[in-house]
Amino acid sequence: MNSPPLLTDPARAWAPWDPDSKDRWDLARVGHLHRRAGFAPSWSVLQRDLSDGPDASVDRLIEGEPTAGDGQPAPAFDAMLDAMSGQLAEGASLARLQGIWLYRMVFTPHPLRERMTLFWHNHFATSHGKVKNSLLMQRQNDLLRSHALGDFKTLLSAIGKDPAMLIWLDSTENRKARPNENYAREVMELFTLGRGHYTEKDVQEAARAFTGWFVVRDRFQVIQGEHDLGTKQVLGRAGLLQGDDIAPILLDQAACAEFLCEKLIRQFVTEVDPIPAALIASLAEPFRASGYDIRVPLKTILRSNLFHTTAVRRRRVKSPVEFTIGTIRALEVLKPTVQADALAQACGQMGQNLYAPPSVAGWDGGASWANSTTMLARANFALALLSDQDAALGKRLNPQELAALHGATTSREACDFLIDLLVQDAFDRKLRERVSAKVAPKEIAATILTSPEYQLA
Repeated sequence: MNSPPLLTDPARAWAPWDPDSKDRWDLARVGHLHRRAGFAPSWSVLQRDLSDGPDASVDRLIEGEPTAGDGQPAPAFDAMLDAMSGQLAEGASLARLQGIWLYRMVFTPHPLRERMTLFWHNHFATSHGKVKNSLLMQRQNDLLRSHALGDFKTLLSAIGKDPAMLIWLDSTENRKARPNENYAREVMELFTLGRGHYTEKDVQEAARAFTGWFVVRDRFQVIQGEHDLGTKQVLGRAGLLQGDDIAPILLDQAACAEFLCEKLIRQFVTEVDPIPAALIASLAEPFRASGYDIRVPLKTILRSNLFHTTAVRRRRVKSPVEFTIGTIRALEVLKPTVQADALAQACGQMGQNLYAPPSVAGWDGGASWANSTTMLARANFALALLSDQDAALGKRLNPQELAALHGATTSREACDFLIDLLVQDAFDRKLRERVSAKVAPKEIAATILTSPEYQLA
Protein backbone atom coordinates (compact mmCIF):
# COMPACT_ATOMS: atom_id res chain seq x y z
CA MET A 1 0.00 0.00 0.00
CA ASN A 2 1.65 3.22 -1.17
CA SER A 3 1.59 6.34 0.99
CA PRO A 4 -0.41 9.33 -0.30
CA PRO A 5 1.98 11.69 -2.20
CA LEU A 6 0.56 14.75 -0.41
CA LEU A 7 2.12 13.59 2.86
CA THR A 8 5.46 14.90 1.64
CA ASP A 9 4.16 18.32 0.54
CA PRO A 10 2.85 20.21 3.60
CA ALA A 11 1.88 23.38 1.72
CA ARG A 12 -0.32 21.47 -0.72
CA ALA A 13 -1.49 18.97 1.87
CA TRP A 14 -3.00 21.53 4.25
CA ALA A 15 -4.25 23.93 1.57
CA PRO A 16 -8.06 24.02 1.36
CA TRP A 17 -9.50 21.49 -1.07
CA ASP A 18 -11.39 23.10 -3.95
CA PRO A 19 -13.69 20.73 -5.85
CA ASP A 20 -13.91 21.01 -9.60
CA SER A 21 -15.36 19.07 -12.53
CA LYS A 22 -12.64 16.42 -12.32
CA ASP A 23 -12.44 16.24 -8.54
CA ARG A 24 -16.04 16.46 -7.43
CA TRP A 25 -17.79 16.65 -4.08
CA ASP A 26 -19.66 13.37 -4.34
CA LEU A 27 -21.39 10.80 -2.16
CA ALA A 28 -18.11 9.02 -1.39
CA ARG A 29 -16.53 12.22 -0.08
CA VAL A 30 -19.56 13.00 2.10
CA GLY A 31 -19.39 9.50 3.55
CA HIS A 32 -15.65 9.82 4.17
CA LEU A 33 -16.13 13.12 6.01
CA HIS A 34 -18.74 11.67 8.34
CA ARG A 35 -16.90 8.39 8.97
CA ARG A 36 -13.89 10.36 10.15
CA ALA A 37 -15.44 13.41 11.79
CA GLY A 38 -18.69 11.90 13.05
CA PHE A 39 -19.80 8.31 13.13
CA ALA A 40 -21.71 7.53 9.93
CA PRO A 41 -24.43 9.54 8.23
CA SER A 42 -28.03 8.61 7.62
CA TRP A 43 -29.29 8.79 4.04
CA SER A 44 -30.94 12.17 4.59
CA VAL A 45 -27.70 13.61 5.99
CA LEU A 46 -25.72 12.18 3.06
CA GLN A 47 -28.08 13.78 0.58
CA ARG A 48 -28.28 17.11 2.41
CA ASP A 49 -24.51 17.46 2.66
CA LEU A 50 -24.04 16.34 -0.92
CA SER A 51 -26.29 19.23 -1.91
CA ASP A 52 -24.84 21.80 0.49
CA GLY A 53 -21.16 21.26 -0.33
CA PRO A 54 -18.01 20.66 1.74
CA ASP A 55 -17.71 24.01 3.53
CA ALA A 56 -21.25 23.92 4.94
CA SER A 57 -20.85 20.24 5.84
CA VAL A 58 -17.63 20.82 7.78
CA ASP A 59 -19.13 23.88 9.50
CA ARG A 60 -22.11 21.80 10.63
CA LEU A 61 -19.83 19.14 12.10
CA ILE A 62 -17.80 21.79 13.93
CA GLU A 63 -20.86 23.63 15.27
CA GLY A 64 -23.29 20.73 15.67
CA GLU A 65 -26.80 20.10 14.38
CA PRO A 66 -29.84 22.01 15.69
CA THR A 67 -31.78 18.81 16.41
CA ALA A 68 -30.84 15.54 18.11
CA GLY A 69 -31.62 12.13 16.68
CA ASP A 70 -34.62 11.75 18.98
CA GLY A 71 -36.19 14.92 17.56
CA GLN A 72 -35.40 17.20 20.52
CA PRO A 73 -33.74 20.58 20.03
CA ALA A 74 -30.01 20.16 20.67
CA PRO A 75 -29.97 22.19 23.94
CA ALA A 76 -32.88 20.15 25.34
CA PHE A 77 -31.18 16.88 24.44
CA ASP A 78 -27.91 17.93 26.07
CA ALA A 79 -29.76 19.09 29.19
CA MET A 80 -31.60 15.76 29.39
CA LEU A 81 -28.37 13.73 29.13
CA ASP A 82 -26.57 16.02 31.57
CA ALA A 83 -29.39 15.53 34.07
CA MET A 84 -29.30 11.77 33.53
CA SER A 85 -25.55 11.59 34.13
CA GLY A 86 -25.83 13.98 37.08
CA GLN A 87 -28.05 11.47 38.88
CA LEU A 88 -25.40 8.77 38.81
CA ALA A 89 -24.43 7.42 42.19
CA GLU A 90 -20.85 6.74 43.20
CA GLY A 91 -21.57 3.02 43.15
CA ALA A 92 -23.42 2.92 39.81
CA SER A 93 -22.35 0.01 37.64
CA LEU A 94 -19.84 0.32 34.85
CA ALA A 95 -22.56 -0.86 32.43
CA ARG A 96 -24.82 2.02 33.52
CA LEU A 97 -21.98 4.51 33.05
CA GLN A 98 -21.17 3.14 29.60
CA GLY A 99 -24.83 3.01 28.59
CA ILE A 100 -25.41 6.71 29.24
CA TRP A 101 -22.48 7.71 27.03
CA LEU A 102 -23.40 5.27 24.26
CA TYR A 103 -27.00 6.54 24.30
CA ARG A 104 -25.67 10.09 23.96
CA MET A 105 -23.52 9.04 20.99
CA VAL A 106 -26.44 7.33 19.24
CA PHE A 107 -28.65 10.43 19.34
CA THR A 108 -26.13 13.28 19.63
CA PRO A 109 -26.68 16.39 17.51
CA HIS A 110 -22.92 16.94 17.76
CA PRO A 111 -21.13 13.81 16.49
CA LEU A 112 -17.74 15.51 16.10
CA ARG A 113 -17.85 16.67 19.73
CA GLU A 114 -18.55 13.10 20.84
CA ARG A 115 -15.78 11.76 18.61
CA MET A 116 -13.38 14.24 20.18
CA THR A 117 -14.63 13.33 23.66
CA LEU A 118 -13.77 9.74 22.77
CA PHE A 119 -10.39 10.91 21.45
CA TRP A 120 -9.60 12.69 24.73
CA HIS A 121 -10.88 9.71 26.75
CA ASN A 122 -8.22 7.63 25.00
CA HIS A 123 -5.61 10.39 25.33
CA PHE A 124 -6.19 10.90 29.08
CA ALA A 125 -6.96 7.20 29.55
CA THR A 126 -8.47 6.62 33.00
CA SER A 127 -10.03 3.37 34.19
CA HIS A 128 -13.07 2.80 36.36
CA GLY A 129 -11.38 -0.41 37.50
CA LYS A 130 -9.01 1.56 39.72
CA VAL A 131 -11.02 4.70 40.40
CA LYS A 132 -14.05 2.63 41.46
CA ASN A 133 -16.31 5.65 41.50
CA SER A 134 -18.82 6.12 38.67
CA LEU A 135 -19.64 9.67 39.76
CA LEU A 136 -16.01 10.74 39.35
CA MET A 137 -15.68 8.94 36.01
CA GLN A 138 -18.79 10.70 34.74
CA ARG A 139 -17.46 14.06 35.89
CA GLN A 140 -14.26 13.42 33.97
CA ASN A 141 -16.30 12.52 30.88
CA ASP A 142 -18.25 15.77 31.27
CA LEU A 143 -14.96 17.67 31.57
CA LEU A 144 -13.60 16.10 28.37
CA ARG A 145 -16.82 16.93 26.52
CA SER A 146 -16.92 20.53 27.71
CA HIS A 147 -13.42 21.14 26.32
CA ALA A 148 -13.47 18.61 23.46
CA LEU A 149 -13.50 21.38 20.86
CA GLY A 150 -12.19 24.16 23.10
CA ASP A 151 -8.61 24.97 23.98
CA PHE A 152 -6.15 22.33 25.10
CA LYS A 153 -4.41 24.54 27.64
CA THR A 154 -7.62 24.81 29.68
CA LEU A 155 -8.28 21.09 29.34
CA LEU A 156 -4.72 20.21 30.41
CA SER A 157 -4.91 22.39 33.49
CA ALA A 158 -8.32 20.98 34.42
CA ILE A 159 -7.38 17.34 33.93
CA GLY A 160 -4.51 17.70 36.39
CA LYS A 161 -7.05 18.57 39.09
CA ASP A 162 -9.65 16.01 38.03
CA PRO A 163 -10.36 13.67 40.95
CA ALA A 164 -10.63 10.55 38.76
CA MET A 165 -7.24 11.34 37.21
CA LEU A 166 -5.68 12.08 40.60
CA ILE A 167 -6.80 8.69 41.90
CA TRP A 168 -5.90 6.87 38.67
CA LEU A 169 -2.30 8.14 38.66
CA ASP A 170 -1.75 7.99 42.43
CA SER A 171 -1.51 11.73 42.91
CA THR A 172 -3.31 11.25 46.20
CA GLU A 173 -0.06 9.71 47.46
CA ASN A 174 2.10 12.61 46.27
CA ARG A 175 3.46 14.06 49.51
CA LYS A 176 6.46 16.31 50.07
CA ALA A 177 8.25 13.65 52.10
CA ARG A 178 7.83 11.08 49.32
CA PRO A 179 6.83 12.50 45.92
CA ASN A 180 4.92 10.18 43.60
CA GLU A 181 6.05 10.62 39.99
CA ASN A 182 3.18 8.90 38.15
CA TYR A 183 1.21 11.96 37.04
CA ALA A 184 4.33 14.04 36.36
CA ARG A 185 5.68 11.29 34.12
CA GLU A 186 2.48 10.64 32.19
CA VAL A 187 1.65 14.31 31.69
CA MET A 188 4.94 14.59 29.83
CA GLU A 189 5.15 11.23 28.09
CA LEU A 190 1.51 10.61 27.14
CA PHE A 191 -0.35 13.90 27.45
CA THR A 192 1.94 16.61 26.05
CA LEU A 193 5.48 15.95 24.87
CA GLY A 194 6.17 12.31 24.11
CA ARG A 195 9.32 10.39 24.92
CA GLY A 196 12.65 12.04 24.29
CA HIS A 197 11.51 15.57 25.09
CA TYR A 198 12.10 15.57 28.86
CA THR A 199 14.52 14.07 31.36
CA GLU A 200 14.07 11.97 34.50
CA LYS A 201 15.10 15.05 36.47
CA ASP A 202 12.24 17.01 34.85
CA VAL A 203 9.79 14.32 36.01
CA GLN A 204 11.18 14.33 39.55
CA GLU A 205 11.06 18.11 39.84
CA ALA A 206 7.54 18.31 38.40
CA ALA A 207 6.37 15.66 40.87
CA ARG A 208 7.60 17.91 43.68
CA ALA A 209 5.60 20.81 42.19
CA PHE A 210 2.44 18.67 42.25
CA THR A 211 2.83 17.62 45.90
CA GLY A 212 -0.19 18.43 48.05
CA TRP A 213 -2.82 17.86 45.35
CA PHE A 214 -5.42 15.51 46.84
CA VAL A 215 -9.01 14.33 46.58
CA VAL A 216 -11.12 15.10 49.63
CA ARG A 217 -14.78 14.01 49.63
CA ASP A 218 -14.66 13.49 45.85
CA ARG A 219 -13.33 17.00 45.20
CA PHE A 220 -9.90 18.39 44.34
CA GLN A 221 -8.19 20.06 47.26
CA VAL A 222 -4.70 21.45 47.90
CA ILE A 223 -3.27 20.56 51.30
CA GLN A 224 -0.59 23.16 51.75
CA GLY A 225 1.18 21.25 54.50
CA GLU A 226 2.00 18.48 52.03
CA HIS A 227 3.36 20.79 49.32
CA ASP A 228 7.12 20.99 48.76
CA LEU A 229 7.96 24.68 49.08
CA GLY A 230 11.49 24.36 47.72
CA THR A 231 12.93 25.56 44.42
CA LYS A 232 12.37 23.26 41.41
CA GLN A 233 13.60 23.30 37.83
CA VAL A 234 11.47 21.83 35.04
CA LEU A 235 12.49 21.97 31.37
CA GLY A 236 14.81 24.88 32.06
CA ARG A 237 12.32 26.90 34.12
CA ALA A 238 13.39 27.38 37.77
CA GLY A 239 11.60 28.82 40.77
CA LEU A 240 9.24 28.03 43.62
CA LEU A 241 7.13 26.06 41.17
CA GLN A 242 3.67 24.82 42.11
CA GLY A 243 1.36 22.43 40.30
CA ASP A 244 -0.35 25.21 38.34
CA ASP A 245 3.01 26.27 36.90
CA ILE A 246 3.72 22.96 35.13
CA ALA A 247 1.08 22.99 32.39
CA PRO A 248 2.22 26.38 30.97
CA ILE A 249 5.83 25.14 30.94
CA LEU A 250 4.79 22.05 28.97
CA LEU A 251 2.66 24.07 26.55
CA ASP A 252 5.62 26.36 25.85
CA GLN A 253 7.57 23.44 24.38
CA ALA A 254 7.36 23.15 20.59
CA ALA A 255 7.13 19.38 21.03
CA CYS A 256 3.73 19.73 22.71
CA ALA A 257 1.78 21.06 19.71
CA GLU A 258 3.63 18.64 17.44
CA PHE A 259 2.82 15.66 19.66
CA LEU A 260 -0.88 16.53 19.67
CA CYS A 261 -1.04 17.26 15.95
CA GLU A 262 0.53 13.93 15.08
CA LYS A 263 -2.20 12.22 17.09
CA LEU A 264 -4.87 14.26 15.29
CA ILE A 265 -3.41 13.27 11.92
CA ARG A 266 -3.47 9.63 13.00
CA GLN A 267 -7.07 10.02 14.10
CA PHE A 268 -8.48 11.90 11.11
CA VAL A 269 -6.18 11.16 8.17
CA THR A 270 -4.19 7.91 8.34
CA GLU A 271 -2.94 5.50 10.97
CA VAL A 272 -0.87 3.34 8.61
CA ASP A 273 1.48 5.81 6.90
CA PRO A 274 4.67 7.40 8.28
CA ILE A 275 3.93 11.05 9.05
CA PRO A 276 6.78 13.38 7.98
CA ALA A 277 7.98 15.83 10.61
CA ALA A 278 7.44 18.77 8.24
CA LEU A 279 3.77 17.86 7.79
CA ILE A 280 3.28 17.77 11.57
CA ALA A 281 5.20 21.02 12.14
CA SER A 282 3.18 22.96 9.58
CA LEU A 283 -0.05 21.95 11.33
CA ALA A 284 1.38 22.48 14.81
CA GLU A 285 2.68 26.03 14.30
CA PRO A 286 -0.74 27.72 13.92
CA PHE A 287 -2.17 25.45 16.63
CA ARG A 288 0.39 26.69 19.13
CA ALA A 289 0.02 30.30 17.93
CA SER A 290 -3.75 30.10 18.53
CA GLY A 291 -3.24 29.33 22.22
CA TYR A 292 -3.99 25.65 21.56
CA ASP A 293 -7.46 26.17 20.11
CA ILE A 294 -8.39 22.60 19.10
CA ARG A 295 -10.65 23.82 16.30
CA VAL A 296 -7.69 25.35 14.47
CA PRO A 297 -5.99 22.09 13.43
CA LEU A 298 -9.35 20.32 13.08
CA LYS A 299 -10.68 22.86 10.59
CA THR A 300 -7.42 22.75 8.66
CA ILE A 301 -7.49 18.95 8.49
CA LEU A 302 -11.15 18.57 7.54
CA ARG A 303 -10.94 21.18 4.77
CA SER A 304 -7.57 20.11 3.41
CA ASN A 305 -6.43 18.59 0.14
CA LEU A 306 -4.89 15.76 2.15
CA PHE A 307 -8.13 14.86 3.91
CA HIS A 308 -10.14 14.87 0.68
CA THR A 309 -7.71 12.93 -1.49
CA THR A 310 -9.00 9.45 -2.30
CA ALA A 311 -5.63 8.01 -1.23
CA VAL A 312 -6.41 8.42 2.49
CA ARG A 313 -9.83 6.79 2.44
CA ARG A 314 -10.11 3.70 4.62
CA ARG A 315 -6.63 4.12 6.12
CA ARG A 316 -8.07 3.56 9.59
CA VAL A 317 -9.82 0.61 11.25
CA LYS A 318 -13.08 1.65 12.88
CA SER A 319 -12.97 1.28 16.64
CA PRO A 320 -15.79 -0.82 18.13
CA VAL A 321 -17.61 2.33 19.22
CA GLU A 322 -17.26 3.88 15.75
CA PHE A 323 -18.47 0.62 14.19
CA THR A 324 -21.54 0.12 16.38
CA ILE A 325 -22.66 3.74 16.76
CA GLY A 326 -22.07 4.46 13.08
CA THR A 327 -24.10 1.42 12.04
CA ILE A 328 -27.02 2.34 14.30
CA ARG A 329 -27.06 5.96 13.14
CA ALA A 330 -26.69 5.12 9.44
CA LEU A 331 -29.45 2.49 9.51
CA GLU A 332 -31.69 4.75 11.63
CA VAL A 333 -32.16 2.21 14.42
CA LEU A 334 -33.51 4.94 16.66
CA LYS A 335 -37.18 4.51 17.54
CA PRO A 336 -36.75 2.25 19.39
CA THR A 337 -32.99 2.03 19.56
CA VAL A 338 -30.99 -0.88 20.93
CA GLN A 339 -30.63 -1.55 24.64
CA ALA A 340 -27.71 0.44 25.96
CA ASP A 341 -26.34 -2.32 28.20
CA ALA A 342 -26.36 -4.77 25.28
CA LEU A 343 -24.55 -2.19 23.14
CA ALA A 344 -21.92 -1.70 25.85
CA GLN A 345 -21.46 -5.47 26.10
CA ALA A 346 -21.08 -5.76 22.32
CA CYS A 347 -18.38 -3.05 22.28
CA GLY A 348 -16.58 -4.86 25.08
CA GLN A 349 -16.63 -8.12 23.13
CA MET A 350 -15.06 -6.25 20.22
CA GLY A 351 -12.28 -5.00 22.50
CA GLN A 352 -13.40 -1.57 23.67
CA ASN A 353 -14.86 -1.19 27.14
CA LEU A 354 -15.54 2.50 27.64
CA TYR A 355 -14.16 3.84 30.94
CA ALA A 356 -11.88 0.79 31.11
CA PRO A 357 -8.92 1.31 28.74
CA PRO A 358 -6.29 -1.43 29.00
CA SER A 359 -3.56 0.90 30.30
CA VAL A 360 -2.63 4.51 30.88
CA ALA A 361 -1.68 4.61 27.19
CA GLY A 362 -5.26 3.83 26.16
CA TRP A 363 -6.26 1.45 23.37
CA ASP A 364 -3.68 0.59 20.71
CA GLY A 365 -6.24 0.94 17.91
CA GLY A 366 -5.41 0.13 14.31
CA ALA A 367 -4.84 -3.52 13.51
CA SER A 368 -5.36 -4.46 17.17
CA TRP A 369 -9.10 -4.02 16.62
CA ALA A 370 -9.09 -6.79 13.99
CA ASN A 371 -8.45 -10.34 15.16
CA SER A 372 -10.45 -13.55 14.92
CA THR A 373 -12.26 -12.93 18.22
CA THR A 374 -13.15 -9.29 17.67
CA MET A 375 -14.15 -9.78 14.03
CA LEU A 376 -16.51 -12.57 15.09
CA ALA A 377 -17.98 -10.19 17.67
CA ARG A 378 -18.51 -7.56 14.96
CA ALA A 379 -20.28 -10.09 12.76
CA ASN A 380 -22.42 -11.22 15.69
CA PHE A 381 -23.45 -7.63 16.39
CA ALA A 382 -24.44 -7.05 12.76
CA LEU A 383 -26.45 -10.26 12.65
CA ALA A 384 -28.11 -9.49 15.98
CA LEU A 385 -29.09 -6.05 14.69
CA LEU A 386 -30.76 -7.69 11.69
CA SER A 387 -32.35 -10.45 13.76
CA ASP A 388 -36.06 -10.87 14.41
CA GLN A 389 -35.26 -12.83 17.58
CA ASP A 390 -32.69 -10.79 19.53
CA ALA A 391 -34.71 -8.73 22.00
CA ALA A 392 -31.81 -6.48 23.08
CA LEU A 393 -30.35 -5.55 19.68
CA GLY A 394 -32.74 -6.90 17.03
CA LYS A 395 -36.40 -6.54 16.07
CA ARG A 396 -35.80 -2.86 15.27
CA LEU A 397 -34.37 -2.88 11.74
CA ASN A 398 -35.97 -3.81 8.44
CA PRO A 399 -33.54 -2.93 5.62
CA GLN A 400 -36.24 -3.30 2.99
CA GLU A 401 -38.52 -0.83 4.76
CA LEU A 402 -35.61 1.59 5.26
CA ALA A 403 -34.75 1.42 1.56
CA ALA A 404 -38.39 1.94 0.58
CA LEU A 405 -38.63 4.90 2.93
CA HIS A 406 -35.92 6.57 0.86
CA GLY A 407 -37.41 5.67 -2.51
CA ALA A 408 -35.71 2.34 -3.27
CA THR A 409 -38.53 -0.13 -3.92
CA THR A 410 -37.09 -2.92 -6.09
CA SER A 411 -34.47 -5.43 -4.91
CA ARG A 412 -31.83 -3.88 -7.16
CA GLU A 413 -32.65 -0.37 -5.95
CA ALA A 414 -32.53 -1.55 -2.33
CA CYS A 415 -29.11 -3.09 -2.92
CA ASP A 416 -27.75 0.09 -4.54
CA PHE A 417 -29.24 2.14 -1.70
CA LEU A 418 -27.58 0.03 1.02
CA ILE A 419 -24.21 0.07 -0.73
CA ASP A 420 -24.36 3.85 -1.27
CA LEU A 421 -25.48 4.40 2.31
CA LEU A 422 -22.94 2.17 4.05
CA VAL A 423 -19.80 1.91 1.91
CA GLN A 424 -20.21 4.27 -1.10
CA ASP A 425 -17.15 3.63 -3.30
CA ALA A 426 -15.54 0.86 -1.23
CA PHE A 427 -16.78 -1.99 -3.44
CA ASP A 428 -15.28 -2.47 -6.89
CA ARG A 429 -17.52 -3.43 -9.79
CA LYS A 430 -17.14 -7.19 -9.33
CA LEU A 431 -17.86 -7.06 -5.61
CA ARG A 432 -20.82 -4.77 -6.15
CA GLU A 433 -22.24 -7.22 -8.71
CA ARG A 434 -21.68 -10.14 -6.33
CA VAL A 435 -23.56 -8.35 -3.55
CA SER A 436 -26.29 -7.33 -6.01
CA ALA A 437 -26.87 -10.98 -6.86
CA LYS A 438 -28.41 -11.45 -3.43
CA VAL A 439 -32.16 -10.88 -3.38
CA ALA A 440 -33.19 -10.21 0.22
CA PRO A 441 -32.24 -6.73 1.54
CA LYS A 442 -31.52 -8.27 4.95
CA GLU A 443 -28.97 -10.62 3.39
CA ILE A 444 -27.47 -7.73 1.41
CA ALA A 445 -27.15 -5.64 4.59
CA ALA A 446 -25.50 -8.54 6.46
CA THR A 447 -23.00 -9.01 3.63
CA ILE A 448 -22.08 -5.33 3.64
CA LEU A 449 -21.84 -4.97 7.44
CA THR A 450 -19.56 -8.00 7.75
CA SER A 451 -17.36 -7.11 4.77
CA PRO A 452 -13.71 -6.14 5.34
CA GLU A 453 -14.39 -2.80 3.60
CA TYR A 454 -17.06 -1.82 6.11
CA GLN A 455 -14.63 -2.21 9.01
CA LEU A 456 -12.50 0.64 7.66
CA ALA A 457 -13.05 4.36 8.10
